[in-house]
Amino acid sequence: MSQERDRILDLLAAGKITSEEAGRLLDAVGPRPGQTGADAAAAPAPAATATAAPPKFIYVKVISIKGDNVNVKIPLSLVRAGLKLTSLIPPSAMEQIDKTMAEKGMSFDLKNLKPEDLEELIEALREMEINVDAANGDNVRVYAA
Repeated sequence: MSQERDRILDLLAAGKITSEEAGRLLDAVGPRPGQTGADAAAAPAPAATATAAPPKFIYVKVISIKGDNVNVKIPLSLVRAGLKLTSLIPPSAMEQIDKTMAEKGMSFDLKNLKPEDLEELIEALREMEINVDAANGDNVRVYAA
């Protein structure tokens, strides 16, 4: 995270972002290394230090040098609700979905997808983190917490 903090401070020093934007971005990347006390306790914990509770959200954060920043928070309860809605899909439509996915190289059977499978997937998301540092200086982070 130190690298991200340095990049944000460099953008601020270069005048590419305001101090308010820098503050929001610094809050988004989490506490400073070695930070202690109430400030560290109030800061969001990185995904790697998640507690025993399953993740509740998938986060997508984009820090752009142009200032076109993105911060998306997707509730995993929405995914659970979507699984329940698959029971409303007519059998003929399910077959067509499975066939189309197989044609695209994804062997997938919606009829065999069970709620416990989804919970196992959500639990596995706890360890998922995707970080992309683009050559143009943009940064993308996707994680579950």
